[in-house]
Amino acid sequence: MTQIIASQRTEFTIDPAILSLLPEQGSIELQHDAAGKVHRFHTHPVDEILVIISGRLNFMWDGGERVVGAGDTIFLPAGTLHQSEALEGGAIYAIAT
Repeated sequence: MTQIIASQRTEFTIDPAILSLLPEQGSIELQHDAAGKVHRFHTHPVDEILVIISGRLNFMWDGGERVVGAGDTIFLPAGTLHQSEALEGGAIYAIAT
């Protein structure tokens, strides 16, 4: 059942680095991966930008591998084969498409 919960709150703070990723038309997804969560090798039909907010990921792509952490940004062109695994403590990251 659809519900609307009224609130007095009208202001929300969004980190300017995240807000700058918001395309003119599109979205930003907030992803939380528990430690050990693996996104197996896959591709996307559109470019993606990932900004690591907290934690660490072992990020692998066609031709490379790197551990990324808070503050790192990943520019992922459409069609790039990639995989990630959340390391100890998990990871939270924003994905702009």
